[in-house]
Amino acid sequence: MDYDLKVISFDLDGVLYDGKSATYPVAKELGLEQEFFRIIEENIELQRSNEDSIIEVAKIWTGVPVDGTLDHIIKDMPLMSGAEETVSNLKDWGYEVGCISSGVSQYFLIPLVKRLELDFAFSNILGEKDGKHDGTVSYAMGGPQKAETALKYLSERGFSRENLAAIGNGENDIDLFRRCKLSIAFNPVSELVSEVASLTIHSKDLRSVLPHFFKDI
Repeated sequence: MDYDLKVISFDLDGVLYDGKSATYPVAKELGLEQEFFRIIEENIELQRSNEDSIIEVAKIWTGVPVDGTLDHIIKDMPLMSGAEETVSNLKDWGYEVGCISSGVSQYFLIPLVKRLELDFAFSNILGEKDGKHDGTVSYAMGGPQKAETALKYLSERGFSRENLAAIGNGENDIDLFRRCKLSIAFNPVSELVSEVASLTIHSKDLRSVLPHFFKDI
């Protein structure tokens, strides 16, 4: 625990959301489930870079409306056990709490921000035309970009990296972890993530991170 911590950044997939991809429920609802899995498997098989993988997945959303008609899927989907209570408690304790994700888009984050009352949220930025996804990517949120985004937010808020904590599970969180005062590997996907993190937690309840933060800051 550290009294200097002011800002807490959560990853989405595998942390706030209990699953490998929070976009899967959306793909399933739209009947794009098979196409979604085909591209994911192709990305793995061809060993595409993070940016190229994001570009390929974005193509399946072509023509999908971005007017909020699909927000109910995100508002109703199951999150990691204890996620809502964890975010709520941390905010009540005085922290600025948000999400930086490589797995979704700005359109996905709008209803998630409302649901969890997040202070900030950043992810991939997808293109649109005539109120629908056009299948393009304007900004890909890879590992380095996660770190850059967090540092930019800190600077804008008058904070430094000494005030930042990050909670994630993937290797694309490593750059961010290296710039944090406190980094928590939550059910990490590899030993490398744990090696970089300040500490590792294996749990299916996000409330497990709460003992590492103060109630009054």
